[in-house]
Amino acid sequence: MLNVAPFELLGRRAVLLTDGEFSTFGAKTAVCYLRYRSKDVVAVVDHASGGRSAEDIVGFGGSIPVFADVEGARRCGPEIAIVGVAPRGGRLTESLRRQILDCVHAGMDVVSGLHDFLREDEAIAEAAAQSGSQVWDVREVSEAHAVGTGRGCITGAKSVLFVGSDCNVGKMTATVEVFNEAARRGVNAAWAATGQTGMMLRGKGIAIDRVVADFIGGAAEALVNHEGRDRDVVFVEGQGSVVHPGYAGVTLGLMYGVMPDCMVLAHVPSRAHIGDSPFLMPPSADLVRLYEQAMAPLKISPVVAIAMNTAGFEAAAACDIMARAGHDTGLPVFDPVRFNASGLVDAILNHLQ
Repeated sequence: MLNVAPFELLGRRAVLLTDGEFSTFGAKTAVCYLRYRSKDVVAVVDHASGGRSAEDIVGFGGSIPVFADVEGARRCGPEIAIVGVAPRGGRLTESLRRQILDCVHAGMDVVSGLHDFLREDEAIAEAAAQSGSQVWDVREVSEAHAVGTGRGCITGAKSVLFVGSDCNVGKMTATVEVFNEAARRGVNAAWAATGQTGMMLRGKGIAIDRVVADFIGGAAEALVNHEGRDRDVVFVEGQGSVVHPGYAGVTLGLMYGVMPDCMVLAHVPSRAHIGDSPFLMPPSADLVRLYEQAMAPLKISPVVAIAMNTAGFEAAAACDIMARAGHDTGLPVFDPVRFNASGLVDAILNHLQ
């Protein structure tokens, strides 16, 4: 029932396609792939930023070059192309479609997390058949999922769900950072990918936002049990936010499918509103209560820590923000990227033990 990559990604030379949106928030998929697979990335294609380096634009990635077109990037010898943007609605733009066709004609395999499936595009499918390229539509979902039972993970593994105050606040990043730190300590853990970016890094998973609403809980349940086999802990990437007017349904379905033993709240302190809506962002303490109250009828699942995304703040200001959030919520607060994930892992393991 999981969507598994039909070809190898790890260790293959990759070009990231960002369609003029190469920035920390405009090309989340590309930025995360660059952060965790930088050794594999040989180029970025972005028509708005050609001639610069990844480091110049997003602050990391070193001298990885950015080209205005695929033709320039081909000089770096890429084997696979990663669609690095996830625009609202997941639509395939015409400019991105032309870049994908250039990659396919060059014989590259292509990975896409768009809602518009590349395999259903007649021109791309025909070009792939001629060149031998393979396409992985990451968001493709099996229709075989069941309705959730409320049992959560029954393999014996404990589950930890990363929830958020909003979309694009660092839930997946916090999940990966915590998993990496736990693995470094020798914890027998796995992590479950529930969105397109996480699935590209994990090589498998279920795009929860593509599952028919009645079956979101069942899909999440199946995923956590798959990843929980022979493991002690499963860290589950969250989606959306329980207060987001557009995506709260996905968030709640994921919560009730995973039935987590505890949660970690991911938050960006600079957000005044939820997404691009007129609704004000609730204080961190209110968000903690909302998540715990939403779970309470089915299971006691406390928020045990906050993963604070302090990108854009000076170090001293970031420390002040985390200290205030800790005071307001009574929880440990850490930025797992800027500093490290050790404090988050401590909070999780202390609760689970």
